Amino acid sequence: MKVKVRVPATSANLGPGFDVAGLAVTLYNTFTFELIDSGFEIIGCPEQFSGADNMTYQSFLRGAEACGLKFGGVRIECKDEVPYTRGLGSSSTCIVAGIVGAFAFMESYEDRQAILNLATEIEGHPDNVAPAIFGGLTVSVMGKSVTTLQIPVKNDYRFVALIPPFTLSTELSRSVLPAEVTRKDAIGNISHLSLLVASLINGYDEGLRIGFHDHLHQPYRGSLIQGYDEIMSCLESDPAILGCYLSGAGPTIMAVIHADDLMGVVRIKDELGHLLDGWDVQKLELDLQGFKCDYE
Repeated sequence: MKVKVRVPATSANLGPGFDVAGLAVTLYNTFTFELIDSGFEIIGCPEQFSGADNMTYQSFLRGAEACGLKFGGVRIECKDEVPYTRGLGSSSTCIVAGIVGAFAFMESYEDRQAILNLATEIEGHPDNVAPAIFGGLTVSVMGKSVTTLQIPVKNDYRFVALIPPFTLSTELSRSVLPAEVTRKDAIGNISHLSLLVASLINGYDEGLRIGFHDHLHQPYRGSLIQGYDEIMSCLESDPAILGCYLSGAGPTIMAVIHADDLMGVVRIKDELGHLLDGWDVQKLELDLQGFKCDYE
């Protein structure tokens, strides 16, 4: 028997929702797990990630321990669409898939709360793993366990991912953040996140244009991305763009448009011109399902 797990890419923070908010989008990594007599095999991932420290394999081990799965070895086949270290939750797809794969062999993969708690323990924060598990837009609070709530998005929005040809490690992007923030900046982010969530629920476009603004991480991480200020300024000056933000730790930048803005991607490419040399621009939808697990 084989277990096939498909996990969506995620876009975390949404500007002011640092380590709290995230959404799942229609870009996927797919993993197939098969129990074997001994050892482990990893197929389809870059060579530098194919060792015993592979995140999917390590998460499978943690999942197996948590759900009581006894096994000799495992073969993992990976098919990737989500680019590595670009701020689209590639590591979270590996973590969630590994846990779900192990749980599936014990027929317990529907226990999404247990999967969330373990995935957050491995990742350190729930902003990416929560939407990868539950789908849609989520906000999460860490405590004795993780509390996650899906936020209903009223209007038919689309998310345009501007994916650069270079990587940015989470470690580097966190290293530039200040150890302390001012009360003004803390209040600013609370108010912007509150407005953002309320605007997404009610379909209030003008609230989105304000709500995506952030004081805690984007001003610092933007300095690591060539052309960041110019790109953001250009996006914010387009009246058809409802908001833009740094996806996760970056360097991908996400812009939000209406579904009926059929020329949005073309217009963004034209407006930004040479600033997007080598960048991949993709229009994505919300994934409302989260991970999908099947038996083969």
